Amino acid sequence: MKKKPTYFGRKVFASEMLGKYFSQVPNNVISDIGAGYGNMKAPIEELGAIWQPFDYYKKMDFSVIWDLNNPCSVGFEKPGVVLFLEVLEHLANPLLGIQHIAEHMEKDGILILTTPNPQSSKNRLNLLLKGSLYAFQEKHLKEHHVFTPWEHIVKFYLESSGFEILEYAIVDTAYINKKPSTVKGFIKYYIERFIEYKYPKSKGMSYGIVARKK
Repeated sequence: MKKKPTYFGRKVFASEMLGKYFSQVPNNVISDIGAGYGNMKAPIEELGAIWQPFDYYKKMDFSVIWDLNNPCSVGFEKPGVVLFLEVLEHLANPLLGIQHIAEHMEKDGILILTTPNPQSSKNRLNLLLKGSLYAFQEKHLKEHHVFTPWEHIVKFYLESSGFEILEYAIVDTAYINKKPSTVKGFIKYYIERFIEYKYPKSKGMSYGIVARKK
């Protein structure tokens, strides 16, 4: 299996993908869906792009509320790029949300997406030991983790909504550098590293996808 590109975190991944694809997109408008507190504002504006921040909850005065169960409000430019970082797992209707994002975008626009990785070593081990995925337990409903974003299903939703998949990447590997302090922790740590060795896509707490709207 060809080695997958690996990124320490979502911001690093998104910034590198913006640098790679920005010269190919139809315009310089970037919609940041799930903009939070503006973590991606600086990398976007460094490109000379126009930042359109959207969110479900208003965390900044200048972000725009968008419930992805509904189409985007009128009055906003169709972007050449959409950032969709760690949002998909929060959607009760993920296919509908992706369809509304596709409608919002220009043709040949680029979607840069990250979402938690159900195949991760932590998820695999937790499922074996406790019968549930590490990041999708009942307690995570408080964070509105309501959709388990298996890669093949996410790709199916994207392709069904008119996207062409361009890239897959391993994202969020910071946990590997956190050395355990207990015997139990060491055992779990080395089991997780073994799982990642055997199954490369189990590395990374998240994964990233780049897709083009056809």
